[in-house]
Amino acid sequence: WVLTGDKLETAINIGYATALLGAEMEPLLRISQDELMEPMDDSWKASASALELKLEEAIRKASDPPDTVALDTLIREAAGLPGAPENLLSMHQLIGANEIRIVENRLKEALLTERVKRRVVVCQQEVAKNRPGGYALVIDGPCLRAAMQPEVKMDFLRMGIKCKSVVCCRVTPSQKAQVTLLVKDNVKGQITLAIGDGANDVSMIQAAHIGVGIRGKEGQQAVLASDYALPRFSYLERLLLVHGRWCYNRIGTFVCYFFYKTICFALTAYWFSTANAYSGTQLFYDGTQALYNVFWTSFPVIFFGILDRDLEDKIVRAHPELYSTGQFRVRFTGLRFAMFIIGAVLHSILFFFGVSLIMDHNTISGSGHSAGMWSAGETMMTVCVVVVNIVISLHTRSWSIFHVLVYGLSVLFWFAYEMIFHSFNPGFLPWGFDVDDDMYGVFPTLAGTAAYWLIIIVIVAIATLPILAYKYFREHYYPAVDDYWRRVVQNPSRFGLDPTQSLLQVEVNSDTAAYSPSVQEVSVNHAPPSLSVSVEPRAGETRVEPFIHPTP
Repeated sequence: WVLTGDKLETAINIGYATALLGAEMEPLLRISQDELMEPMDDSWKASASALELKLEEAIRKASDPPDTVALDTLIREAAGLPGAPENLLSMHQLIGANEIRIVENRLKEALLTERVKRRVVVCQQEVAKNRPGGYALVIDGPCLRAAMQPEVKMDFLRMGIKCKSVVCCRVTPSQKAQVTLLVKDNVKGQITLAIGDGANDVSMIQAAHIGVGIRGKEGQQAVLASDYALPRFSYLERLLLVHGRWCYNRIGTFVCYFFYKTICFALTAYWFSTANAYSGTQLFYDGTQALYNVFWTSFPVIFFGILDRDLEDKIVRAHPELYSTGQFRVRFTGLRFAMFIIGAVLHSILFFFGVSLIMDHNTISGSGHSAGMWSAGETMMTVCVVVVNIVISLHTRSWSIFHVLVYGLSVLFWFAYEMIFHSFNPGFLPWGFDVDDDMYGVFPTLAGTAAYWLIIIVIVAIATLPILAYKYFREHYYPAVDDYWRRVVQNPSRFGLDPTQSLLQVEVNSDTAAYSPSVQEVSVNHAPPSLSVSVEPRAGETRVEPFIHPTP
């Protein structure tokens, strides 16, 4: 939707020049004040309402020379008709005060509102019919003001949604915000983005979910009020299709994983409380618990949220259908979130009961004794730290030296901390931090036994191998569109495709601004609806539709 202050004809010419409007959309659906208030003939009277006829006659009576008696009578009759404005009855006071020009302007406003209502109904019926080129709506500011009336705005919105393009011209800054809020508040599940370059776009930018300001010759007001700033409008493509997609994929997994790793740790301690009759006895040392979300598991997810990218930018820009993962909310759904939560619960059960069962039936030290509470707790914490770091690595799509260092050092840092801290004699550290001898020598004793390392290997394998098997099965036998293109990138010769080349080449014709299709056939199992691209042919051409084969 384009909301501009330009004149109607200027806005239409810009629309054609930028391929927003095309010859296939003609005739355009036009709602303008000049056309509605000055009809070419009297044919409109055949379908006009009684209120419209009364208002038209009252306007003529208000013209020079005004007939105040007949005007007052017509206004009173019009006020009693269905759909009449509430301010009609108050106009007879203005007539008595000889404010005929004010009355005439208000009558014209009421007549315009009534004709816009009727025009919106007609256009809504028109867009309900399928037309090959689609529809484009052009409406000016005065008519938009009438279309935003409470009794009309929902019909206007439904009509606009069915159009391929909507151009609102000669609109004020407040009207830009009104249109934005109309879509934002009434089209559920959609994200609105407003982009502008001047102070008159600030209200629109602030009203939308996401505001983008362009730094240009009209000042910095739009940039200062926006969420994102661009030096050129052409950079919007990269902001949305590349960085927007990357960020959505990262955040969708980031949120689910953060809940997962926290629940894994918390429920492991909870299962211990059920075994000690909720006595308040701690399974983990205080310092170890405090540092779980600070050191042991925080850096991998931070680097994942900053650096992870499943496909390079040149591939994402060549295949806009990859953006559909965000449009269909593939990365953050209730089902995916529930799978992470269920996985966290199952892993916490495995960490506590699995480690407890194994350690209770095995000796840990050379004395023949089984492990104590602190030994079991440190083993459970070790398993938890290792597993949650492996899980984030399984969800990482792009690897660099930074990923390897951060993921690996997070686990190694845990073992180094255990070895150093558990080797201090009680009271060695200042401020009474380690006056108790509960943890002294626990890890050195555990690290010297084969059972400790075997427990870690077994529990970690049981926790992570099902995830690895599931991801392999889904991505290789039921791949999504991004899975498919990752396979093409890995082995382009097998698929006979250049992943950096778009399958749908777009050529803009200076006369018609239409699309010339040049497509290939893609074979992929699971593809979002946005992959079904329909290109309307020009005169003399054959209709070509790229499609997806649902084959494994």
